[in-house]
Amino acid sequence: MMKYKFILLAFFIAITNVANCQKTDTIQQKINYYISHAKLDSAKTYIKLNLKELPQKQNRNILNYQLVTVLFMQSDYDEALKLAFNSLDQIDDKQEKVKFNFMIGAIYSTISDYSKSADYFDLVVEHTQDSSLLVKSHLLLSDLYLELKDSTNSGKSITEAYKITNLANLDSKINNHVAKQYNFFNKNYELCKELNFEIIRDTTSFLNSKSYAYSMIGDCLIKQDSLTEATKYFDEHLKLTFETKDPEQIKDAATKLIEVYEKLGNQEKANTYHKIYNEAVNDSLSFSAEKYRDLYDVEKNRELSFSKSKISRNYLIFGSIFLLLISFVIYHYLNSKNKKKDTSKKAPGKKIVISNSEIEKIVTAIDQLKAKQLFLKSNITRNSFCSDNSIKSERYLSHYINEKYNKSFSVFINDLRIEYAYNRIQNDSKFRNYKIEEIAKECGFGSKKSFERVFLATYNETPYKLISSLIN
Repeated sequence: MMKYKFILLAFFIAITNVANCQKTDTIQQKINYYISHAKLDSAKTYIKLNLKELPQKQNRNILNYQLVTVLFMQSDYDEALKLAFNSLDQIDDKQEKVKFNFMIGAIYSTISDYSKSADYFDLVVEHTQDSSLLVKSHLLLSDLYLELKDSTNSGKSITEAYKITNLANLDSKINNHVAKQYNFFNKNYELCKELNFEIIRDTTSFLNSKSYAYSMIGDCLIKQDSLTEATKYFDEHLKLTFETKDPEQIKDAATKLIEVYEKLGNQEKANTYHKIYNEAVNDSLSFSAEKYRDLYDVEKNRELSFSKSKISRNYLIFGSIFLLLISFVIYHYLNSKNKKKDTSKKAPGKKIVISNSEIEKIVTAIDQLKAKQLFLKSNITRNSFCSDNSIKSERYLSHYINEKYNKSFSVFINDLRIEYAYNRIQNDSKFRNYKIEEIAKECGFGSKKSFERVFLATYNETPYKLISSLIN
């Protein structure tokens, strides 16, 4: 669930917005343009500007719904919830209320408040007359119930979603996703894999769709005890997450490979993916506008690459002369492209010039971080660290740590935490009696799993094994 739930929610809500915009005036179309092109700040500004000028309550409700959507996509959950609840108080129409209930459910789901999320999706299921919204709610309820360890209601929800898709004329992407989830839940792994292979073979599929398809095929193979084969698909999944440039997706993909290699007893291979996981462990789930733009750029580049390769294949039939010509063009193109890439990789390092006063701030802040053990705070990020210490730019901080310690900020923080945990386990007998979850929390980690992975990657043994050896 985790990051994939977030991606699905963002996709579902985008579809809802398109439908609304087609029925409204040019204002709505303009908003939809901003959202579809990932210009979320522009969309937010434009919506607020028009909210002040629109006299009709119904039109304001539509704009408020879209503003909640934009805030949700920007991960501004507090503001999104406030606006959604305020809007509900001013709406009399049940079908209008349903849409805001769906958004509230989506927000609670994303911040892992699953019980509240389920309550609001239940309201949507009870009152909506929109088949598409009903399917989406059932689909997400199924995942939510799994998080709540309620497999019975999870099965009922996914079955309901599947029934509706067979009866109603809905978007094919929604139908396909429901069919995959339904077959996976009901252990029809071969059919589930085939549905995912269709997405992979489809040249029009978005990168996130293909990435998720590879991941789901891997999940099916795990269920079928084909662990070694599963690594191939999880590896393809990981490669595609690199293209999205989203740390949360990379972290999730690395986790799958870590777990499967640990099951195979190949700890050395698992440790290589621990390094990738550690790089992303502290990064945000948020899909900012920049990440959307990057994702669209990736999609366009992949499309362009596909078109070029197709044209190249057509030219082959004209003989060896054209083949040599095209080979030369492709070689020249790739060579110049690689030079540009090399330049772009080197450029940031050359451009970053940090003043002595800024370096002094960073050094002082790091000294205080170590002395006061501020790294034990679970919510520390590059942004919060810079803000708390009046450091002008996160790039300055990242550049300094990379130059000084040869690691990223997140790895630097986790290394301090792990060193603290290791030393305290060695020297504090009371600390050794804590549960692993309590030790992880005490050391600033968000979960037992992430703590154990970083510990194992650093010391080549689990914290439990270390504690056991000291007790015995």
